[in-house]
Amino acid sequence: MRVLIVDEHADFRLVLAEYLQEGLNAAAEQAARTGSAAPAMLAVREWDPVARGVPGAETGFRLDFDVILIDSVLDPADPVQWLEAVRRGFGRLPPVVMLTSGRDADDLAVRAHRAGVVATLPRLRLTPARLYAGLAEAVREREAAVSIERSVRTGVYRRAEVARAPLPEPAPVAAAAGAGSGPLPRIPGYRIDRLIGEGGTARVYLAERESDRLPLVLKVLLPELAGETQVVARFMQEFSLIQKIQSAHVTRIFDLSYDSGFAYLAMEYFGAGDLYERLKDGLTPLQAVKLFAQIARALDAIHEAGIVHRDLKPRNIMFRDAHHLAIVDFGGAKALGEESGITRVGQIVGTPNYMSPEQIAGQALDARSDLYSLGVILHQLLTGRTPYQARDTAELMDMHVNAPLPVLPARLAGFQPLLVRLLAKRPEERFQSARELYAHVVA
Repeated sequence: MRVLIVDEHADFRLVLAEYLQEGLNAAAEQAARTGSAAPAMLAVREWDPVARGVPGAETGFRLDFDVILIDSVLDPADPVQWLEAVRRGFGRLPPVVMLTSGRDADDLAVRAHRAGVVATLPRLRLTPARLYAGLAEAVREREAAVSIERSVRTGVYRRAEVARAPLPEPAPVAAAAGAGSGPLPRIPGYRIDRLIGEGGTARVYLAERESDRLPLVLKVLLPELAGETQVVARFMQEFSLIQKIQSAHVTRIFDLSYDSGFAYLAMEYFGAGDLYERLKDGLTPLQAVKLFAQIARALDAIHEAGIVHRDLKPRNIMFRDAHHLAIVDFGGAKALGEESGITRVGQIVGTPNYMSPEQIAGQALDARSDLYSLGVILHQLLTGRTPYQARDTAELMDMHVNAPLPVLPARLAGFQPLLVRLLAKRPEERFQSARELYAHVVA
């Protein structure tokens, strides 16, 4: 692992280098005990940002590092401004980890994330093991993200890219046991493990592709609906819509077919659960911002492909691993500008807790409706609750249309202006695109 240490004090740079070597030695000993792969060798270089300033290509400086470690105490330099200057000169940086301390550590961590820092470590609680593990995890996370982006771009993936975590316990299905599930369907090329969900038009199964044992999810249209032209068209459209989107933050669909009497979609399996489950453990503001930024990027790709999702919610945001998410379930999505055929103005599609006022009114929708739903999710990421609590669906929908936006707690007041723009009742008062929103968040 090649590390660049950025700090103004030579003695502290030396301490950090020694910590990293101790952490590497401990990791190597553990690998020897467990028989796992030995960690990579360590190579450390140093940079004094105060004495040497911002590195430039004209100095022969090269960003040939796996990770950059920067201390936030760079008097009088500002570490975030220093990073932004380096980025302007070199473009994409290796993953950056920052040491933080003091009362303003949380605020600095949020600023650092906006500047591209992938992780922060508290300076006063630093140990050799924590420092080495933090940097090694940042490198692994970047490698995983690059691998996922490559597979989405090329359509070629390796089995190792698919999480082999134990399959989750079956989710509750809408039908009572044995009341509509019936025997597992037989679809050539797939081994179906079990039913995990059921909706009004399809059943969802955990399955494995026989050719390479790739774990995936099969969404199978209910046989009794096979003769209903509009239902089949909606089912088939999900595939065509997703195929238009090229983003690592959107689910992959491997196959669409009608075989042996079954219309089905073969979709990506997510071994790390969904955002709904993640919310149960609570999130720090920094964790919330990181996830929010990823969702905004995903929406930008979706909208750029001319699609509005219409049912953005935590259950439809899945995780490939601890850090990388993707938006799923495009069964209710539509092409922007579509006003006839499968979906018509006046039809309400979505989940009441996350629906925009214009969605509730059955009006024509555009990308700004998804941004409203994202605003609801942001409120939930920060507080653990959606903005409006009601006794029934009718009251809830009325609150989305007419009720004022709740005020965040004082500790989260800095997010209030962002929420106000996302949850504006009128679309023209919101951010006008996910790209504008993302630029605002990372600015």
